[in-house]
Amino acid sequence: MKMFRVIQKRTGRLQGYYHWNEKSTASHRQEILLLAFFLTGLLLGAFAVRKSSSVLLERLLSLFQNYTVVKSEQSPGANFCSALFREIVFLGVPLCVGLCAVGLPMLYVLPLTYGAGIGLVGTYLYKTYALKGIGYCALIFYPGKILSFCALVYACTEAVSMSRGLMQGLLQKESGRQPSFSEYCRTFLIAAVCAAVAAALETALYAVFARYFQFS
Repeated sequence: MKMFRVIQKRTGRLQGYYHWNEKSTASHRQEILLLAFFLTGLLLGAFAVRKSSSVLLERLLSLFQNYTVVKSEQSPGANFCSALFREIVFLGVPLCVGLCAVGLPMLYVLPLTYGAGIGLVGTYLYKTYALKGIGYCALIFYPGKILSFCALVYACTEAVSMSRGLMQGLLQKESGRQPSFSEYCRTFLIAAVCAAVAAALETALYAVFARYFQFS
């Protein structure tokens, strides 16, 4: 009887290990898939700028100049608040979509859209301002966006699991991982902290390096 209990206890630990390993592998697969969608969007955004007409480039130029003027007139605190609000609103989309059983396709569109936006801005700056545009992206634009993207992927991975779990529940199918709302909320809280750090990084880099980039 004692030996049976020992075997049962060790088997339970082994099953727990395999369950954790399976969960970790599924999470990594989702992250890779979301990264692939992001890179696809990045290429689409870059291609759109390279093949765009002069009218679109003029509109992008006007929008970017207005954006830099507004940021230069605001205080660092105001720039941080606006950047943080933008990041939180963007994270709010997977938060809500993940609680929908049919929201799975939308969660893959988000990194695609995010990548397209970054590719559009980065390629536009390079095409319009050459080395100055590359410097602006490398020193001000990209660092915060990379951290923000990591927060988005982290949030979308959990949202995908939640949405899939809800769908399997509606279809009355067995799910290897039952959705936990408390864990879901903790994940998005961590993602929100990362978004706040990204907003702070963007604000700090702009405050330090913006004086070296005058776009007119």
